[in-house]
Amino acid sequence: MSPMRRRRGPSLLATAVVVGGTTAMVGSSQQKKAAQQQQQAATQQQMAELEANQAALAQQQAALTQQAPAPQAAAPAANSLDEQLIQIQKLSAMKDQGLLTEAEFSAKKAQILGI
Repeated sequence: MSPMRRRRGPSLLATAVVVGGTTAMVGSSQQKKAAQQQQQAATQQQMAELEANQAALAQQQAALTQQAPAPQAAAPAANSLDEQLIQIQKLSAMKDQGLLTEAEFSAKKAQILGI
């Protein structure tokens, strides 16, 4: 009988392929993780921008609320022409800023003028 051969493990080439594949899988996993982290950072930045925009909008609304004419219980005829003009100008500015529609502006203007 021939001397017993020792069985060797997989060939060097097969080992290199497996190791290379493992490296590729690890690299792919790291790339996915990095992409997820970038997505999370982008989402957090968008949320911060949204919160800043909401805060700015709240400040603008507060300022406009202070500028907006208070509802008047008295008859519009009691207002002087100067007061009516000032109120209409304020309403026009609010309409230009997109806070009032054309219909809302017209209705309020008619109320101020008493028509």
